[in-house]
Amino acid sequence: MDNGMRFKKKKRTTLYAGIVTAVVLIAALAGLRYLQAEKDAAQNRETETQQTEHTILMYKTSDGVVEFDAAWMKTDSDTETVLSVEENTLVTMLVTPEDGKLLESVDVVDYQFNKIDSFLRDAENGATRVNFVMPDMDIIMNFNFRNEETESEAETERETGTEPETETEGMPYGLALHGLTPDIITSYNGQFDDRYFLQQLGDALHMDSARSDYRDVTDVTISQEPYEGEQEADKIYHYIYFNNDAERKILSTYYMKDNAYVFTEPEEPETETETQAAAAGSTATENTQTSGTPSYGGTTAGNTQTTETTSFDVLQVSTVFLAFTGDESGERFYQELFNYVLEKKAGGNIVGTFGTYSISPEDEKAEFMVTLNVGGTIQGSFDKKKNVFEFSGL
Repeated sequence: MDNGMRFKKKKRTTLYAGIVTAVVLIAALAGLRYLQAEKDAAQNRETETQQTEHTILMYKTSDGVVEFDAAWMKTDSDTETVLSVEENTLVTMLVTPEDGKLLESVDVVDYQFNKIDSFLRDAENGATRVNFVMPDMDIIMNFNFRNEETESEAETERETGTEPETETEGMPYGLALHGLTPDIITSYNGQFDDRYFLQQLGDALHMDSARSDYRDVTDVTISQEPYEGEQEADKIYHYIYFNNDAERKILSTYYMKDNAYVFTEPEEPETETETQAAAAGSTATENTQTSGTPSYGGTTAGNTQTTETTSFDVLQVSTVFLAFTGDESGERFYQELFNYVLEKKAGGNIVGTFGTYSISPEDEKAEFMVTLNVGGTIQGSFDKKKNVFEFSGL
C-alpha cells in the first residue's frame, strides 16, 4: 500500500469557441488558408512551449496532501512526482497536512541547490497556499512537516512560563527533553527547536547504533549548571545529562551562525597526582595503554598497548539529498561514511560539513562533498539504480 503523499489533480477546462461562417463559395479557399495558418501557428506555439517547459521534482510523504494543476503532471511513482511547467508561469499549490501535522516549511531549489523564492499563505481548513514563479530551469520541491501537538504544547508553555517537556512519542530517537526553562529559550535568541536539538544529539551520539554508549538513553535534561569555560560570542553553551544521572553529562555547544550543535565530553580538572606527574615530565610510553576522546559510538584501532579512538560527526546534511537517496533519517548515509573514515584509519575527533552537491534525475545519480575539520575532503556519489554509495579522498 502506497503511504506516500497523495496528489489531488485540479482539473482546468478551457473553452475554445470558434465560429466559421461560410457566405459564398469564393470565401472557402480563403477560409482554408486561414485555418491552415492557424494550425501552423498552433504548432509553432506548441514547439515554443515544449522548449521552455521545465520539470518540478517532488518527493512524497505521508504527512500531507498537495493539490496542483492536473495539466502539469508528467510522471508519478510511489516515491516522487514530476511536473512539467512552462517558465514564467505562476505556480500555485495547496498543501493540506494530515491530522496531527503542521506544514513547517517548503524547500524550492534548483539542481545546484540554489534557493528559489517562494511565498506561503494561509488558506482555508488549515491548508497553506504555495506560490512561486517557474524559473528557466528544472527544480526540486520538498515539503517538511512536524507534529501539531508539539507546537501547541510549546505555545502553552511559553504563555504559562512552565517548564516545557517534549513527549517521547514522535520525537527523534524516542527522547524526552527536560529542564527547558524560559531563560534557556531566551538565551538562544528564538532559535531553539526541541526536535532539531534532539535530532542533532541522537545523530552525533549515534543513539540507534548497537555500538553506541548512549543507546539506552531515553531522557535528556538541560542542566542549570553554568558553563565556566572559555566562551565565544557566537556560540551558546549548556551542559546536558542523561536518564536523570547528573554524572553522565556532556557539553552542548550551539553554533548560531551555522545553526548546528557539537556535543563533547566536559574536560575534567587535573588531580594533584596528575599535576605532579606532568611537572616531573612523566610521559606515556609505547608499553602504556592510552585512549582518546570517547567515540560516541565509534570504534578503536590498534594493539593492546596503544588505542586510537575515532569520533566522527557530519553536519548540515541536506534533507533534499537524503530524500533522493531514500534514507530520510540519514542513518545509512552516516554509517557508510563513518565506515569509510575508519577504513582510512583516521583518528581523533573528526567533524565533517556536508557541502556542495548535485543531483542528476536523468542518470539517477548524486554527487557530494564533505569538508573535514582535520583538513581534506571526502568526495562521494550515490547511484540510485544500484542503491550504492561510493567515497574517495581523505
